[in-house]
Amino acid sequence: MTAPPLPPEPEDPNAAGYVWRNVVVGGGGFVTGIHFHPTTPGLVYLRTDMGGAYRWEPERSRWKPLTDALGRDEADFMGVLSLALDPNDPERVYLMTGKYTQSWAGMGALLRSNDRGETWTRFALPFKVGGNEDGRGAGERLEVDPHLGSRLVMGTTRDGLWESTNGGESFTKISSFSPTNVSFVAFHAASGAAGMPTPRLFVGVANTTASLWHSQDGGATWAEVAGQPTGVMAVRAAIAGNVLYLTYANVPGPNDATTGDVYRYAVDTGTWTKITPSTGMYGFSGISLDPANPDHVIVSTLDRWAPGDEVYRSTDGGASFTPLLAGATWDYSVAPYAKDSNPHWLADAKLDPHDPSRLLFVTGYGVFGCRGIDTPTRTCAFESAGIEQTVPLQIASPPEGAPLLSAMGDIDGFVHADLGVSPPAGRHRPLKGTTRSIAFAEAAPLSLVKTFDAVPYGARSIDGGTTWTDFATFPAGAKGGGTRSIAISADGTAIVWGPQDAALAYSHDAGSTWTPSQGGVPTGTPPIADRVDPAIFYAFDPIAGTVYASTDRGATFEARASGLPAVPDWAATDGMMAAVPGHAGHLWLTAREGGLFRSVDAGATFQKVAAASAAFRVGFGRAADGASYPAIYVWATIGGTTGIFRSTDEGQSFVRVNDDRHQYGWIHEVVGDPRVFGRVYLATEGRGVVYGEPAD
Repeated sequence: MTAPPLPPEPEDPNAAGYVWRNVVVGGGGFVTGIHFHPTTPGLVYLRTDMGGAYRWEPERSRWKPLTDALGRDEADFMGVLSLALDPNDPERVYLMTGKYTQSWAGMGALLRSNDRGETWTRFALPFKVGGNEDGRGAGERLEVDPHLGSRLVMGTTRDGLWESTNGGESFTKISSFSPTNVSFVAFHAASGAAGMPTPRLFVGVANTTASLWHSQDGGATWAEVAGQPTGVMAVRAAIAGNVLYLTYANVPGPNDATTGDVYRYAVDTGTWTKITPSTGMYGFSGISLDPANPDHVIVSTLDRWAPGDEVYRSTDGGASFTPLLAGATWDYSVAPYAKDSNPHWLADAKLDPHDPSRLLFVTGYGVFGCRGIDTPTRTCAFESAGIEQTVPLQIASPPEGAPLLSAMGDIDGFVHADLGVSPPAGRHRPLKGTTRSIAFAEAAPLSLVKTFDAVPYGARSIDGGTTWTDFATFPAGAKGGGTRSIAISADGTAIVWGPQDAALAYSHDAGSTWTPSQGGVPTGTPPIADRVDPAIFYAFDPIAGTVYASTDRGATFEARASGLPAVPDWAATDGMMAAVPGHAGHLWLTAREGGLFRSVDAGATFQKVAAASAAFRVGFGRAADGASYPAIYVWATIGGTTGIFRSTDEGQSFVRVNDDRHQYGWIHEVVGDPRVFGRVYLATEGRGVVYGEPAD
């Protein structure tokens, strides 16, 4: 086993005196690739589909996030489709970034670092990158020529094959290569010599008729490799000397693989040998070789749902295989919640080239490390300390009970009693999967409600989240719980809920029955509760710029303020409203480039806050000493800078509390802590919950 992880290395406070940390969960998202540097022991990187890249810190036995400097306008670059290392320069690392390739998505970017990911230079790419799309666990699509570090070859999922001759600063399309959907690029190092472009390359493409191509003249001409398998597609490759190993599936993954194989291809003779270790309704993906012994091979299954995915090991070039995970001893001490999931989406598995008894493999919720794989007493541990890749869809910080509650994509969410430890009790129970909303009653803060995707879409707790009871029913027409869709009155006796695809409804009997709210609030408009008056609820329709209010515990709503700046429907989450603790009728709302607004009359009128030229999220925390009004936290543009700002004087002035190193891409919510002045939580899109507070 690796040594127990140490805390992150302390950082110096920023200009505002703040330090930033993660609320610890551990893992929580799909890690799509593992990258050991071939010549530098201990230098290992990870890429993820939504949470950027990480580097292993062997002295602390934890992973360090490398892409937190990406801001709001760069949030899609947190999706890393490929990561490349220069085998001759351990300082240099490249990221091929972008989340989506749909018509509405922006172009991708190449990030290059000369200091192991501490800082990055960004270069625009002339195509889109799908780091959070199907096939993201395949690869590697970006590779550095092992004989000429200035040369990179990059495969895309829609736009074919590209080459750079200046270290990634620009790329030119390789027009002689006709396929468009590339799964991996592999240089055949044995075919080249130092200082010259490697002449032979292999490229995998996502089709089942001819998925392996090669060039013997540096990419000038291309041909399908003769004799290759059909009916499946090459997903990953590993090459040593003149032997190429490949994994196959019927799809690029990570889902829907129902068949697959493993092959060995002798480059010099053109001979194919099938070495598939097992058969069934699943594919294969991960592949790794021991550089000191190329007959030592690791492969992983993909989508083997029963009895579960497996990693196989061979020491005779694939003539025979032994399963490694079956019979292993498992250690979940870093993150107890991980025990609830079986390892799945094993898209990548890598031998440590400097210690071939060590194996790392990815899953849909983090990374495992296995030690002693050459012995019968192997141990596999959830080695995800430092990885925080959850997607918190809503968070709450009540004045009593645990300091933080979370609702998260895929893994329910947590009661965070200790921000520095993965919750020992694990996820909210009973397990529901993706949980989209969580809220507490201001005057009865142990009374909670939440929503989720599974029927009956919602539940309540009366003990601060230790236990949950499903609602007996749900509003008519509901197709899901809805995100940020539920509110509970200050005294905990009334609930207002706007589930997915259903009209706003209320319950005065703890969710036993639901009655449609009257007043015409548009479907999908999130409700909130007044933080003082238990009879009052609000709803803000950002698309129309209209605020609604109910004074009868959600039974009827009426339009109050209207004509506020409208937010485009595709950016509706940038228009949000929050009620102020301790101040009945006080509301603040954001309207994107429309600005920041406040109301002191329960939404009848609003005044624009002059300091913010744009505002996206707003929340409140404990007041400063001597102040009677809560601290206000906003994700906003103030003075030409977009960041996290705090005001202690009701918005008359603001100070930025984050900095350019701590931006975290996209932020779902900003919530202050009502018990600790200066502490603010950020719910991010793939970097978990982070929080900043004044340094001790």
